[in-house]
Amino acid sequence: MKKIIIFFTIALFIVATIQAQVKVAPQPVVKLKTVAPPPPPPPAATNKSTVTGNPITPVYSLTSARVVIRTGNDNKEFPSKVNVTLMAKSTPQNWRNYIQINLGNEMRINSDTEFGLDLEGRAPTPLENFQVDGLKLSIGYEPNFIMDAWKIENVSLIVEFKDQNGNLHPTLGRKTIAFTNAYGFLNNEYRYMQCVTDGSFLPLTAVIKKTY
Repeated sequence: MKKIIIFFTIALFIVATIQAQVKVAPQPVVKLKTVAPPPPPPPAATNKSTVTGNPITPVYSLTSARVVIRTGNDNKEFPSKVNVTLMAKSTPQNWRNYIQINLGNEMRINSDTEFGLDLEGRAPTPLENFQVDGLKLSIGYEPNFIMDAWKIENVSLIVEFKDQNGNLHPTLGRKTIAFTNAYGFLNNEYRYMQCVTDGSFLPLTAVIKKTY
């Protein structure tokens, strides 16, 4: 019995000694690192025009005018003369900008005669001048003989509006104005026919007159 007690005492001593020598290592403290959010993406690149300076605004003018006259059953004889002028009704002082004078050739019965109007080296009339209140085409007749007469059946005017670079106007670039009411006789008394339009170049009247 005494041996058993001594054995258990020795055993308890050994266990106590071992427990004193064994130390539990402290668990390391894990620190959570705060991850910074990614930087925002750079702004999208914008396309910048490499063109410098202000764009040139197109300025449109009447650069070409042609007239077609339909002669009826009484011809315009040679050498009776025809004079034709075109002007903006808002600026009648510019009537010499578009002119054809002393057309002495015969205009045969039931035929069309086409000819251009000369700018005479002057600056073309701006489109906006015609758009104020329209244009006026005047046809003057100088009979070679007092009894001569000339019958007109109809008149057409063909105009072209271009900018300073030679580009046609997008809607009025090339326009034909048909004066279907331009009808009647020119003679030694009633020498003039005047055809007019509104500001949109729609034909209005064609009047035969004694004076210009």
